[in-house]
Amino acid sequence: MEHVGERPKRLASVVALLTFLSSLAGGAVPARASTFDPGQIVFPVIGEVYFTDTFGAPRSGGRTHEGTDIMSNGVKGLPVIAAADGYVSWIGSDCCLLSIDHGDGWSTEYIHLNNDTPGTDDGLVWGIAPGIVRGSKVVAGQLIGWVGDSGNAEWVSPHLHFEIRKDGVAINSYPYLLDAPRYSEPIAPYNGQFRDDDGSVHEANIEIMYALGITVGCSASGDLYCPEDPITRGQIAAFVRRVLDLPIPATDCFSDDNGSIYEDAINAAMEAGIGFGCSDADYCPDQPLLREEMAEVLVRAFSVAPAPNDYFYDDAGSRFETSINALRQAGITKGCDPADDGRFCPDSPLTRAQMATFFVRAMGLGA
Repeated sequence: MEHVGERPKRLASVVALLTFLSSLAGGAVPARASTFDPGQIVFPVIGEVYFTDTFGAPRSGGRTHEGTDIMSNGVKGLPVIAAADGYVSWIGSDCCLLSIDHGDGWSTEYIHLNNDTPGTDDGLVWGIAPGIVRGSKVVAGQLIGWVGDSGNAEWVSPHLHFEIRKDGVAINSYPYLLDAPRYSEPIAPYNGQFRDDDGSVHEANIEIMYALGITVGCSASGDLYCPEDPITRGQIAAFVRRVLDLPIPATDCFSDDNGSIYEDAINAAMEAGIGFGCSDADYCPDQPLLREEMAEVLVRAFSVAPAPNDYFYDDAGSRFETSINALRQAGITKGCDPADDGRFCPDSPLTRAQMATFFVRAMGLGA
């Protein structure tokens, strides 16, 4: 049987095989062959700008300049678009810089995005476009943010610091920008794998789950996710097994799952110390999974540390209250009601869309 402390190590090794990132914490998308060509990028700013070749120029602290500063003539808020197709691999924790991974070691970086309320220099705005989170797929020309003066550009004219990197090493982007086609407006954003989750607050996290191979949706056609359907206890066992790459189980723990397509996954989750029955004798594979049960699954699967505080008033008496508080402490849940952060809704069935966000946050990805 796998020990609890071994599960994060197992997860890290599995995800490393699937991603182009160096670690789980940095965001995750599938590794793949790249079609990226620096000579085929689109110009990353829309509007009147100018730029010169300052690659390698000295900077403070003994640094050299590793990108091209695309100056916006003193104007904040010009649209910044993705220079090529790829996945968002990291975003600055305090906003306003991001990197897009294009596969095979190629990446582009976008720095000094706007963080100011229009007409001010207050630094109170999140300058990255809605829907852009770690793991998001983007296409060339898609809006990702706006030009600003954030970071160490606070005292200089607004601009986008743009970089092209190969295997982490910056190359001179200037000659490629000279030939890059310019767009007059951003193109429509990537619509994603599934057509029934458009507009869902969980869509980006559903896409991450799909990109990692954890879900294939709910239809034979592959274009439906059924985001509002409740997820069953059997289905959650299958998700856990895929995420943690659990081994083939040696024992049969329940009789009420005989013949279920989830039987092996249920037994694997039980052997790993993650699964638990709906009673002492039964697993109830077709029964909807409750939000409180999801909390217990994630705490066991990801060894989430216990919390010293009680965050929710509606989980008193829940046998999983400790796990619910642990998820809140870790930032994996924000509750069930945006208007009342004291509600968790422990007895409510968990939807497939909510499940995606729970899992993605537990893995340190998405939002």
